[in-house]
Amino acid sequence: MPNPYESPNASSREINTSSRLYVLFYKVYWPTWWLGTAIVALSWFGIVTPTVGWIGFALAGSAALGSYVLPSLVGVKPTDGVNLDSRLLRSKGDGYHKAIKRFQDGALLMYDGVAFGLRSNDEVACGIAADTTDLDELVAWELARHAQSVFDTLSAESVEFRATVDGRTFCISIMSGNGPSGRELCRVVDGKLDWRC
Repeated sequence: MPNPYESPNASSREINTSSRLYVLFYKVYWPTWWLGTAIVALSWFGIVTPTVGWIGFALAGSAALGSYVLPSLVGVKPTDGVNLDSRLLRSKGDGYHKAIKRFQDGALLMYDGVAFGLRSNDEVACGIAADTTDLDELVAWELARHAQSVFDTLSAESVEFRATVDGRTFCISIMSGNGPSGRELCRVVDGKLDWRC
């Protein structure tokens, strides 16, 4: 997972693509890629014609290309970030809607010390800083529980957040610290700690 604690890009570009289009693309990205790849494989074995195989190649290629092109069209870099706090979450005002829209368009969303980002593999990546490289299992589980609690809070209190993350895999990464030098120490995978160092 890219470090969710890198400094956000300070540019204030206007987002020029609908966030619904962006979210829709990432919901159909993997099924389209797998369908295209399966059609190509079927053409290799002579089950479908070469013309159909080329159509499968076009599907898989379009999905892969779109995963690289769409974020640049939206105007949000993966390192862009936006902060959301409990006051904005409760008010559901303009600041809240702008923060959620930027998250939907690919920016990292920071809430209560936890960063959330949408990834092209239909995953909601979650990063939390341990502020230490000497991490033990007890502290790692405490951080993972906090990250899960923040995710549950956002899902319960924000209809827009819940709709955006619905159906995606949720992955928690525990980072060594904030900033670009932070590295992933461990990840929670299927209820177990997967140590990266």
